[in-house]
Amino acid sequence: MNGYKQHMRIIKFSYLILFWIVLVPFKELTSQSIESTESIVNNQIWFYFISHFYINEKLEYYGDSGYRTVLREDGWHRIYARPSVRYHISKLWEVQGGIGFFYSFNELISDRFEIRPWQGIKLNWPRFEKILFNHLIRFEERFSFRTNDWESSFEFRMRYKLAGRLDIIKAGPDSFWFIPFYAEIFVSVIDEIEEIFRDLSRAGVGLGYNESNNWRFEFLFNWQTSRSRPNDELVVTDYLYQIKIRRLVNFTKIINF
Repeated sequence: MNGYKQHMRIIKFSYLILFWIVLVPFKELTSQSIESTESIVNNQIWFYFISHFYINEKLEYYGDSGYRTVLREDGWHRIYARPSVRYHISKLWEVQGGIGFFYSFNELISDRFEIRPWQGIKLNWPRFEKILFNHLIRFEERFSFRTNDWESSFEFRMRYKLAGRLDIIKAGPDSFWFIPFYAEIFVSVIDEIEEIFRDLSRAGVGLGYNESNNWRFEFLFNWQTSRSRPNDELVVTDYLYQIKIRRLVNFTKIINF
């Protein structure tokens, strides 16, 4: 009984963290709508294709590539690829790392090319029959280049992400519907990059379908705080629509993300 009560306290605490991070962008959006008619809420579309492949029982290669855009005439378009590796220390702990290559097509400023190495550690806890949680702390180095003169700048930032999945409907032996959710905050330690759009926090919830041990599809609606124009404060909220397609290669069981 004591163990059950402890698990319930953990779930409630995790939901409080998630609720708080989701609520912050909403409060900022509400205050802006009252105080300023100049505030803009952007709509963005992010498309992901993600592949996973186990090299052995412990070591996993995975990576994602995709396209992102903001639905504004003076917005931007971005393409990227991010190959990564993950080492499963145990069922609870993982260490991860990778490198990202991003190219942004901008209307207001010069295009940018970025190289982003990153390192992280992940805790898959707590875990229950229908609901799973994980915590990811990652460090990211951003080497940014303006393509008009190839002048470089640098940012070092920390990211913390609380994520989870709630299984809701079983549709077959290996297929089921689920609700993915997450909240993430960004903390800049060294910041030399002059840019229009900068992330502060992000949170989302959606609907997913695990078709088999090989395919998974997700759609998430997200809230994000960032800057939308060169002279804006970092308080504007964006709406993100994420479409994710996952391909699980040679898996003998479903991997919980």
